Amino acid sequence: MSTGKYVFILTSAILILLHVSVWIQDNHAFSVREIRIAGASLVTDEEILAAAKIDISSPIMDANVENIRKRLLRGLPQAKDVRVARIFPSTIRIELKERDPIAIILDNGIWGVDAEGVLLPRFSARHGLDYPVITNIRLQKYVPGEKVDNAGLTSLVRFLGELRTVNPALYAGISEVTIDDMVGVRLVMLDDNVPVLMGHDRLLKKCKDLEIAWNFLLNSRKTASIKYLDLRYRDQIILKKKA
Repeated sequence: MSTGKYVFILTSAILILLHVSVWIQDNHAFSVREIRIAGASLVTDEEILAAAKIDISSPIMDANVENIRKRLLRGLPQAKDVRVARIFPSTIRIELKERDPIAIILDNGIWGVDAEGVLLPRFSARHGLDYPVITNIRLQKYVPGEKVDNAGLTSLVRFLGELRTVNPALYAGISEVTIDDMVGVRLVMLDDNVPVLMGHDRLLKKCKDLEIAWNFLLNSRKTASIKYLDLRYRDQIILKKKA
């Protein structure tokens, strides 16, 4: 193919693409008419639309998907990642990957926190409150979307995240969790509110031992008589009965 013919074909293709682009811009069939949202449970569609700031009825080619994505990440502390795509002729699709709450913090309200220690906005009843509750930690500041500035809380939620991965049944059986210098991690089980003193180290190993002992106690219907369980000593479970 001669150079002249190649240049002619390339130029024609560019002109066709420009013509199609102008036609799309001017054609009302290619205006934004629908926004599809997927992956949202912690945030409402109204909150997503407010953060996205998409001009409905504007040409779909004017919708800058990267700018929309950045606005959503800035405006929604619950969002860990966002994907935005155009679906021709008239749809914008928003897919959220939300931060997964691992526990609730009771401190001047009900806050969520994920396994990375990132604070989530205040919880409401619609979110569901079926998470372990952290009761003895006070936040220095309340900035959803930022990591909490508390080393004890950071280690605690990391432990809960690992526990939910390796032992979801035991995780689901915890109603309350605290951490302090003297006892270390302290769990309170849902059944009969039995406290479990875990200490500071080998927490996941101790949780394996706890699961075996706890299932035995449940099946034997002995949990109501227990004052507390103590796993702070190596390879031992000390059971203290109520007086």
